[in-house]
Amino acid sequence: MTQVVRLSEYLFVLTAPSGNAGLLVREGRALLFDCHIGCTPQLLAALGVRQLAGICLTQHRREQTDGINIWLGQGVPVFCSEFEADILEHAGQRWTDPAFRWRRFAKMVPDLAMPASDIRPVRRVKPRQTIDVFDFGVLAVDAAGPSPGALAWLVQSGTQRVLFCGQAALAGGQLPNLWMLQKGFGRIQDYHGILGAAPDIRETWRRFLALEPDILVPGSGPIERSPAEGLVRLGKRMVHLQQNVMRASALNFYFPDLYLAWDRDWPRLLGSDPLPLPPFVEGLCGTSFLLRAQNGAGFLIDCGDPAAAGLLQEQIRSGSLLDLEAVWITHMHYDHTEGLVRLLEHFSCPVLASRLTADTLCHPDAYFLPCQYPAPFPVKGLADKTSFAWREFTLTAYEFPGQVLHHGALLVEGYGQRVLFVGDSFSSTGLDDYCPQNRVLPGKNRGMRRCIDLVRQLRPDFLINQHRRQAFRLEPEMLDELERVLIERDRITEELTGRSAGWAWDDAWCRVYPFEQTAAPGSVITVAVHITNHDDEPLTVSVEPVLPAGCRVAGGSLRQKGVVPPLTDGSCLAESNPDLSLAWKIALPENTEQATIPLVFRVSCRIAKGPVGIGLVHFSR
Repeated sequence: MTQVVRLSEYLFVLTAPSGNAGLLVREGRALLFDCHIGCTPQLLAALGVRQLAGICLTQHRREQTDGINIWLGQGVPVFCSEFEADILEHAGQRWTDPAFRWRRFAKMVPDLAMPASDIRPVRRVKPRQTIDVFDFGVLAVDAAGPSPGALAWLVQSGTQRVLFCGQAALAGGQLPNLWMLQKGFGRIQDYHGILGAAPDIRETWRRFLALEPDILVPGSGPIERSPAEGLVRLGKRMVHLQQNVMRASALNFYFPDLYLAWDRDWPRLLGSDPLPLPPFVEGLCGTSFLLRAQNGAGFLIDCGDPAAAGLLQEQIRSGSLLDLEAVWITHMHYDHTEGLVRLLEHFSCPVLASRLTADTLCHPDAYFLPCQYPAPFPVKGLADKTSFAWREFTLTAYEFPGQVLHHGALLVEGYGQRVLFVGDSFSSTGLDDYCPQNRVLPGKNRGMRRCIDLVRQLRPDFLINQHRRQAFRLEPEMLDELERVLIERDRITEELTGRSAGWAWDDAWCRVYPFEQTAAPGSVITVAVHITNHDDEPLTVSVEPVLPAGCRVAGGSLRQKGVVPPLTDGSCLAESNPDLSLAWKIALPENTEQATIPLVFRVSCRIAKGPVGIGLVHFSR
């Protein structure tokens, strides 16, 4: 139900459960600021609108564009920045673009919240440009942060200055989430850029303050009637969060000068000293390490570099390696898996991984995560804490959701030493949690804190990160400090967003499984929605698909309801507290010329109301 809030004679806010939109009306003509599904022709007509002259978008994501298609059909122009226009005009084809779908590293925007189809026509507007409509000057304001091309819109209505700011700020000095601030800076690209857009959005808040708005209308939530106070509070909170992230980042090891661009005086943890590798471990190439048995047999950990197969064959020919007997993969990123293509052409050994990692490797199409390699691999998933003997060693597999949710660690015990291969989840300077889109879940017994607990418990002599040629050790004092950093981060995050920290960092708390699948026209497919709960109380949800033309639900109800238990582990495959799964059987159209159709799912719960999940169906011919 959309409610109408009147700000002045000509200016309204259309507030709905899915978000806010602004409406400027004069003598029957109107301008919309963002367009949720409640912005219907019927509602606008009831407010005296005979002609919609345009829609001014703050950014491209679905919550700002959910109701726009009906107006596009009437030829209503859309105003946005050039950056956003490029996303909107090519949204439909970008979903299937391999550069967007696979090896996603350099650009995290656009993202899972992109519209399902193209939005045209678009008129490009530059910051500080004025749109003159029926004697009103509407000023486009640079609102970079939620995306590089985000805009806000300033309307002077009588004596009031009203700023429609989208997701750049919420009432009370808060933000809707923090994953949207992922952006590269300095020597790094977007993948490593946790809070990389923080300087941009802080500058945006300074611009907002300089405009001296009387009212700030965010993209969702309450209207802010004391903008200055909230914007100042936002700036202070963001600085505290940046300081926290910088203090314990693994990037302090990889790029020691990187965070000087933020502030060279902010403190950083001292790194652990490097240690030589134990004699039975060899750094092979890239991210690959070779565990050697006394009889010359080999056990490979990770295989990102295609050269690994050739190096192993050379060792076999020279007699230094008897044979390769198994492979362990820590996680699904291409720099840890791509070499398997060539390796499995020459070796018939089993490939092992944790259960959560194995599913991403066997079914890559089912996930939308950064840095995926598109080829499926035959991988056996091992349950958490599975131990097995290999030659003179005892190996134990662990779920180790540090750098990415779908991540495992391998403990190797032999010759009186304990070696923990941690993949990319720790460095000597701290935490490799610099990409929220990897789904690094905050909180006790989750994510990095679960990894810290495991290192405390196992007390390994050596930690091996796959990107380092030397081992290291995290002493108890360092582990305690890392945990304090994470606890403080959760507190700051909750102040910034007004809810549990997981919602701020997890862009895929509601996701479609499989993300993409291929089926024949006229067939019936099964598709599920998986939901993670980041609260310590149950979450009641209602979910229904937005069916494309010609599709129908084949048995069962269109809308399904369920209850997600507290603090689920982020996957339906999790052993202790799995996510909720709701499944539909959907009959596809028998006659279609489309190659791909999107399936959008609308979710209603206390966290979100709107088109949250999206998946793809490709038609086989």
